[in-house]
Amino acid sequence: MYRSWASAIAVNTLMILRAPPETLAGALDRLVKCRPLEASWLVRLKFRLSDRQVRFDPTKYGWAWVPNTASWVVPTSMALIALERAKRQGLIRGNEFQNRLRLGAAMILDRACPEGGWNAGNAVVYGVPLRPHIDATAIALAALRFHHSVPIVRDSLTWILNRIDCPSAYSLAWVILSSAAYKDVRPDVSPALNMARDRLAALVDDPGAMQDTSTIALAALALEPETSNNPLEVRV
Repeated sequence: MYRSWASAIAVNTLMILRAPPETLAGALDRLVKCRPLEASWLVRLKFRLSDRQVRFDPTKYGWAWVPNTASWVVPTSMALIALERAKRQGLIRGNEFQNRLRLGAAMILDRACPEGGWNAGNAVVYGVPLRPHIDATAIALAALRFHHSVPIVRDSLTWILNRIDCPSAYSLAWVILSSAAYKDVRPDVSPALNMARDRLAALVDDPGAMQDTSTIALAALALEPETSNNPLEVRV
């Protein structure tokens, strides 16, 4: 079964490694053509008229975790990062591609928590604002680098930079990887990143803080020299 998020990660990695463009064309094309449930007018009508427990605009859609389900923040962010990199490398173009980039970014912006940041899916459920999560906020920020002037993006960056005192190596790695792309647009990013790297380096020496492979992998990427390829950073 096709998984858009897995395809996005694989394609993003291959582009960083400068794989031959012809090996990426099919995967990029399928990623562009992939649609979630909200792409159907009937499903959009259902969300507008009967399924009102969540608050979001169903006309703005991205990518789902699995086929025949609705958009979520993380797979949409993964897809946008891969497609933005493909755009910068001149690997894909066209109206359908541009429309998917626009819709995906609009969907993420629409799902932002009221005061900034993102959780896994919706910002408000049953009228209750939900709290943002560091990992979801980080990858959404990485995907929205080229929308840095939008107020909710600025607020979300402030929110995540204020989380560098968290005790989690996993979360600190996400903060570092996502915020690095904003160094050139906000003067407070570089000092915060330096503090976050120092904290993460100290945590890496504590076996109790590094108990799973995802944390180890993220920490290794976050502590790479700034000249290395950051998989979440698409350069302007």
